[in-house]
Amino acid sequence: MRHTVLGPIIAALGSALALATPAHADENRVEVHTTGNFYGGDYQQSIGVAAGHDFTLAPGFFAGPEVSVDKLLASNTLTTFGISGRAGADLGAAGKLYAVGGWATTPYHGGNPDWNVGAGYSHALSPGTFGKIEYRHYTSSANGITPSRDAITLGFGAHF
Repeated sequence: MRHTVLGPIIAALGSALALATPAHADENRVEVHTTGNFYGGDYQQSIGVAAGHDFTLAPGFFAGPEVSVDKLLASNTLTTFGISGRAGADLGAAGKLYAVGGWATTPYHGGNPDWNVGAGYSHALSPGTFGKIEYRHYTSSANGITPSRDAITLGFGAHF
């Protein structure tokens, strides 16, 4: 009789613990960021916002989509719109380490959209907030108007 009583109690405790465990993936996120764009010897700063969702693939691994809007802080440039995906390792309290790749419109009149690839790290600053650093390499457009560039992004956001 002791085993019949303990079985449901253990099952209930296990379920409660599973539900109480904080999720590091399967979450929405929003952020504001600033990016340093390096075009050979030239440098331009941009500001922007992004939103995305991370899905748990397996314990410790995640992937998800992201959309972004950025504006170069230079005259005669356009607002860029991007769509990308990221996948990586959820390091628990230490943060997330990930690879990222996507597509973005060009910040220059007449330029073609750019493909990009890179890597990043986000770290929990407090429950519900994070800081991130990310590197991306953007390809040059086929018509030569938009040169290839490297970008370093610093961001601050919230996940929920």
